Amino acid sequence: MAILAKNWTGRLRYAPLLNIAILLASVVTFGLAVSYANASIRTPMENQAEVFMRPRPTNSKIIVYSTFMPFFTILQSGLDLSLHFLISLHPIYSLAISSVYFIGWLVQWSIWMHCEISGIGFDNAGKGETCWQVNLDHRKYSMVPMRSSEGVVNGRVGLGAVVIALYVTYFAMALLAVLRNRRGGGKSMKIGTSEMR
Repeated sequence: MAILAKNWTGRLRYAPLLNIAILLASVVTFGLAVSYANASIRTPMENQAEVFMRPRPTNSKIIVYSTFMPFFTILQSGLDLSLHFLISLHPIYSLAISSVYFIGWLVQWSIWMHCEISGIGFDNAGKGETCWQVNLDHRKYSMVPMRSSEGVVNGRVGLGAVVIALYVTYFAMALLAVLRNRRGGGKSMKIGTSEMR
């Protein structure tokens, strides 16, 4: 079986299976993100002072804001998982992919935290320039749109943190595998069907 390839030695040979956990967490996060986007689209704008009013983003922008990283992570982790079963992917590939997706998730998660979670109980006037959620008719002391629930927002942000932690773990395991392969001497490293020296 290619998933237990020689490039991943010892216990590290199970590292590609982290893609299963990443895939599952991303699917659930995507579902929550779609629910949040739907609620945000259906929630009317609040009548606030003109200072804080920003136009409602288009429906497609709301959907992209809510689902961008979960959607692409589902595609990437599903592809990685199938490629690990079909051919032997080198840990360098996993190292590169996990670092790119870690940065993407960190940016997405930071935006979600700033616009949806960190505003609870605080004056939201400072967020009017960056977060369109400020202008939605939302629950008191919260940034959650009236037609959504705290559980959807907290679940999505919480699962985003889980995905970030999984990518950090995957990155660390891929880095250890690369270092072990490098210490192994001048042996060729198999990448798919080609070889590198």
